[in-house]
Amino acid sequence: MPRHEASYQVGAPPLAVWGFIRDFEALCACIPGVERVLLVDERTADLTVTEKIGVVPLTVALRAQIDEEHAPYLLAARAAAEHLTMAFRVTLQANGEGCEMTGVVEVSGAGPLKPVVDRLFERRARERAAQFGLTLTERFRAAAAGGSAGPPATSSS
Repeated sequence: MPRHEASYQVGAPPLAVWGFIRDFEALCACIPGVERVLLVDERTADLTVTEKIGVVPLTVALRAQIDEEHAPYLLAARAAAEHLTMAFRVTLQANGEGCEMTGVVEVSGAGPLKPVVDRLFERRARERAAQFGLTLTERFRAAAAGGSAGPPATSSS
């Protein structure tokens, strides 16, 4: 099962970051490829995610659900579709005036899409984690500067 771990230094205390990761819409606005979030309840959301395979877009409808949470330090969740299961574990550790966010993602493809899902995740995990880190940093930098804590503006090119 492909796995990726990444850590980010966030210029906000764990409680502020916890509020962000518990907000499906805010969190998903920072995740590359998430196009739509539909809240089902406070622990469940339906997501539409698109990833390009070459020039062909692969769009997947996922049901995401929080499985475990210990505010403000640990959140475990999973997202599933017909041929895909993703497990997420996010921890927050206070350090100085901010915190370190560590995320672990494990992906498992199934059926005829297994080889495609596994290869795609292995190729893109590092890049997507870096994109998420930049967006996360911009979001909390703007909030610290007194700006909007909403999703950062994106540019089309």
